[in-house]
Amino acid sequence: MAIIPFQYLAVTAALLIVSATATPNNRDGTFANPSAQVRPFFRYWLPDASVDPTVVSSDIRSAAEVGAGGIEFLPYYGYGGAIGGNPPGSDWVTYGFGSAPLQHLLQVALEAAKENSVLVDIALGPNQGQGVPASPDADGIQWDLVPFVQGLPVNQTSERIPGWGEGELVACVLASADRKTNVSITGDSFSLDSTSAQSSYLELVLDDASLQDVTHNVSSDGILEMQSSGSSRNLYVFSFYQKRTLHKALKVESNRTDTILANGSFVVDHFSKEGAKTVIDYWNNHILTEDIRQLLGDVGNYGWEDSMEFTSNISWTPKLPQAFYDKFEYSLGKYLPLVMFGQNNIMAQPRTPGLVKAVFKNKQTSDKYINDYRSVLADGYGSYLTALREWLKQDLGLEYSTQVSYNLALDALTNIPLLDAPECESLQWKDKIDGYRQFAGAAYLAGRKVVSNEMGAVGTRAYSLTIPELLQRVNKAFAGGVNRVMLHGQPYSGDYYGTTWPGSTPFQYLFADMYSPKQPSWMHGFDEAMSYISRTQFILRQGIPKFDVAFINKDSATDPEWATKYSRHDLLDAGYIYTYLSPDNLELPEASVDNGVLASQGPGIKAIIVTHDANITVSAIQRLKGYAAKGLLIILSGGSAQYYPISNDGGVDAFNTGLQELASLKSVHTTGSGNIAKALASNGASPRARVQTNGTWHINWREDKEAQVDYAFIFSDGSSSQGEITTTTDKVPHLFDAWTGQRQPLVQYKRRAGDLVIPLTLKSNQTAILAFSAQPLDGIYTPSVHIESAPNSVLGYHLDYETGPVAQLAHTANPSADQFVLSDNSTRTVPDTSAIPIPFPIRNWTLTAERWEAPANMQNASAIASIRNTTHHLPSLLSWTEMPALVNASGIGYYSSQFTWHPNDQNKVGAYISFTRILHAVQLFVNGEKVAPIDPTTGTSDIGPYLRDGENELLVVVPTTMWNYLRSIFPKITESGTPPLLSSSSSPMSFPGTFPNGLVGEVYITPYMSFALGI
Repeated sequence: MAIIPFQYLAVTAALLIVSATATPNNRDGTFANPSAQVRPFFRYWLPDASVDPTVVSSDIRSAAEVGAGGIEFLPYYGYGGAIGGNPPGSDWVTYGFGSAPLQHLLQVALEAAKENSVLVDIALGPNQGQGVPASPDADGIQWDLVPFVQGLPVNQTSERIPGWGEGELVACVLASADRKTNVSITGDSFSLDSTSAQSSYLELVLDDASLQDVTHNVSSDGILEMQSSGSSRNLYVFSFYQKRTLHKALKVESNRTDTILANGSFVVDHFSKEGAKTVIDYWNNHILTEDIRQLLGDVGNYGWEDSMEFTSNISWTPKLPQAFYDKFEYSLGKYLPLVMFGQNNIMAQPRTPGLVKAVFKNKQTSDKYINDYRSVLADGYGSYLTALREWLKQDLGLEYSTQVSYNLALDALTNIPLLDAPECESLQWKDKIDGYRQFAGAAYLAGRKVVSNEMGAVGTRAYSLTIPELLQRVNKAFAGGVNRVMLHGQPYSGDYYGTTWPGSTPFQYLFADMYSPKQPSWMHGFDEAMSYISRTQFILRQGIPKFDVAFINKDSATDPEWATKYSRHDLLDAGYIYTYLSPDNLELPEASVDNGVLASQGPGIKAIIVTHDANITVSAIQRLKGYAAKGLLIILSGGSAQYYPISNDGGVDAFNTGLQELASLKSVHTTGSGNIAKALASNGASPRARVQTNGTWHINWREDKEAQVDYAFIFSDGSSSQGEITTTTDKVPHLFDAWTGQRQPLVQYKRRAGDLVIPLTLKSNQTAILAFSAQPLDGIYTPSVHIESAPNSVLGYHLDYETGPVAQLAHTANPSADQFVLSDNSTRTVPDTSAIPIPFPIRNWTLTAERWEAPANMQNASAIASIRNTTHHLPSLLSWTEMPALVNASGIGYYSSQFTWHPNDQNKVGAYISFTRILHAVQLFVNGEKVAPIDPTTGTSDIGPYLRDGENELLVVVPTTMWNYLRSIFPKITESGTPPLLSSSSSPMSFPGTFPNGLVGEVYITPYMSFALGI
């Protein structure tokens, strides 16, 4: 049956009751009522440990009431003190990370979570979890490799090396340059680096034969003794020093010496076990009481770390040189000049990559040494992740989630498999579905069950991000493989130093959003959106995710913005579900081929794609040759792939030979760019769900072998569209409605030669969940006969046990002989529908505007709002911004109107209501009865069961965002003792204007006739 806008709510209440118990009882709960484990969480920002514990408990209770599965307990400390520093009156030594008050708050939070049946993730350190209080001379804190370069005059024989005294000398290298060039740095000037942005750098093209490691010639006072070369060539001395950065994840201003908390929190070494040990030891010695351990066992979920935003000159750890030699059997020291540029934080330091870039004439040779360095660095990072994961699991019974190597010059896909729940984010991904696909594939190949996303941090949209905007981002993440949303975020709701109403607002109003009861939508639409997310995540946790094909590519350093790699539409248009893997992932034990399928017990990948612009290692070619020998289809698209050089791989000759040998194998085929889908189909690799549509549909497919149910999640990206989904199955199709929790069998579809063809009509950003079951689902009536085709007048279907499928038919101007064609070849003739009333608009509304405003005392930051009501008569609907009395108002609109209804009992007439545009959320009451939640993408609801003869009362409850009001009083607002950064002249973002609010567009009533099909 066509999923058209009206159909989602066309299921009886009795069916809803049984569906709550239809799914086997497990840790995920049921579709109608998912468990805390699969619900969305809030990132809960705790300003510091001085806050009121009773408010913390109340905030967690509020999170549970709105439908969250838990919180991420994050001691925020003003973004680690990076935004505004310590607010006046605060004491981040007494109330620092690991202090007795922080310990108490963590216990209170865990107890509140247990009382409210939700879970808690713990940040492993303050702010972003990247460090803990430590001694400044601890081996486990962050290290840096600081480079210096100096030209040498001809015949110079003695010289103090540059930078002497900066730290411990690691290497001193001499090299001659054939060419030098000043190169300008362009692009975005935004940076998290505190040092001044570079405008240029010096590029030196080195003679690779001239490099000499002369470290042993450096005296104890830094003098380098050299033999005179007599050469007129440009000779340079490079020196490299390792030292602790003393970079802090929490900056504290204190002269106290009696506590380690006075140091703040140092970022730890992320490239060694020593860094992990520093974190572990601090938790064991300063935070983990027996009570906290017990509570973590009860309600603990993940240990967590955020994206890496610490800075350096060159990413480093003291044991790297030895690890490098052990792996590649040569010394790194001589080649350090090649890794002195762009090896720090590539997102946080885009304008400070290094003052000198040294390269060889042969780019492949330069790249080889960089790739070797990054490979060993990734190994060190992997040891850091593994040590933390093992501790969390073995000692605390928790799992580990982190934003893997995000911002570092590493291939993120290498270490994603090491996490229980690797995390991406909507902010830097910019909601790119292809970027999410790149992230998710390695996790699912490794058998991971969860891919998390830090969701909803949108610039300049604090207090103005709407629910449809949030859900569009959520749905794009789901389409790309995410199945856990960590909402950004929930603020502490109580009073705090120097902070006025509306209360603590992390990031100084620069980023969305602040989810709490201080938002009018909290229990007026946001709660329903939370249920939608929960149920969708429930589906996306069932069974195993399946992919049709995977692209293979090796990034030396992952693009921190995760730019789209495959921009052609042929795969998407045909319905192929694709993902990405790194050659490193092919070394996983799960990456084996059986019966021509890669990871048949996991993602079940039918083909590997190698594009002309993909970077491929020699070892990956050997692996692909083995796969092809076992029947896995491999498509070479657009020409030869690119050689990814690394030491001891045989070089480019081995690459070219291997590629030629690969291309000659029976299971390997070549095709032009943009023709991958055709090549796959012609070689027998069909998508699990074939698509024909005039829009853009993204599909996720999951298979639960134990329950014998397959699931398809479909997201309509773009404009409204129609089409068909075709899958080869004899299972029975069902529709699961994530907005209401209802499940029903599909009653309109076709079966053709083993294929199941389902017609769909989807609005922009709408989703659909289809389930294909081999066995009857408990409590759900499934007709033995289904509809093959139906007239265009069908608005939707109603289904119950007594009458079977009931078609809901709209008005047609003239009587017709249209028919339903059923799967048993019988037909049902459509009755005359010309007497059904035509759709009509609702006009003349009375609006009661419940205006949410600041309390009389702006210092009362814990107040929800001061409320007053005004009444407005509206012949037609307008945004509040178009009404002079409400242009700066925020709150809740209560819109009431009436219409006369005289049903024809003989024709069993009912009606749908439709809202042409939903800005934020709507909740509908008809004659005092609340109607089921309304999907804002469709804006429709079946109100037939609520109508009565005569006058019918409509009440539409419409929350607004708080921004328009807050904007009008912004000069009165302070955050942690200062005006919000958003309104400052130094703000990196523009101050936003007002946003449309309220009920807009048109509201229509569309009558229908109920026609029982008798099947």
